[in-house]
Amino acid sequence: MKMKSILSIAIVFLLSVNTYGQKLATLVVNETPVQNNSSSSYTDNKNTAIAVSRAILEADWKKLDDLLDVNFTYTGDGYVFTKDQYIGFMQDMRSAFSDFEMTLDKAVVENDLVSIKFISRAVNTGKFMGAPANKKHLEVNGIFMRKIKDGKVMQEWQTTDLLGTMTQIGGGSLFFYSVFVGGFNVKTKPPVRKPNDFLNIDGNADKFDKMTAKEKNKYIKKYKKDLKKKSK
Repeated sequence: MKMKSILSIAIVFLLSVNTYGQKLATLVVNETPVQNNSSSSYTDNKNTAIAVSRAILEADWKKLDDLLDVNFTYTGDGYVFTKDQYIGFMQDMRSAFSDFEMTLDKAVVENDLVSIKFISRAVNTGKFMGAPANKKHLEVNGIFMRKIKDGKVMQEWQTTDLLGTMTQIGGGSLFFYSVFVGGFNVKTKPPVRKPNDFLNIDGNADKFDKMTAKEKNKYIKKYKKDLKKKSK
């Protein structure tokens, strides 16, 4: 009986490891009541701001590209990114975490500015910000503000509990944080944008999400290797 119990526990453990981090990314939007005196641009700007987050969660890089103005800039948590660097950073982030669940809450819209509080939950299954994967469940809290004009996001400002996030990840990520926020004179490479098919297997990012952590990292390694060959 005791041996059967041990075997049962072992089987459950192995199954849980095999399916670890294989949930589809989800976006939850807690709708803010539309003000009676709001113009049509109120809803349009809010929807555009939300669409950026949705495109990132869905790994729809073409859609994200279309939503961002050609002169888009991002400023936040010690970073200043161009449009391509921003997309590259989001691609790296999206590939390094699994079981994404992002909640957008308390949207405030004032003319062309949309500010939204967010909570992101995910599992660290890949290398990110100088730290190896540790399979920890993370929760990231923050607020972003996006400036919208004619259906395009012109600028984004974001403040995140980045130190808290890096502390949860641990390892080399704390050094990476100190480099960007602490003002050390250490040069680091900016994020590099990958093609629009990155993380899209047969045109579907869901297939990437359903992979095990090992399969995901193998895919990413091969993708980057093949991309490097093509660029030569």
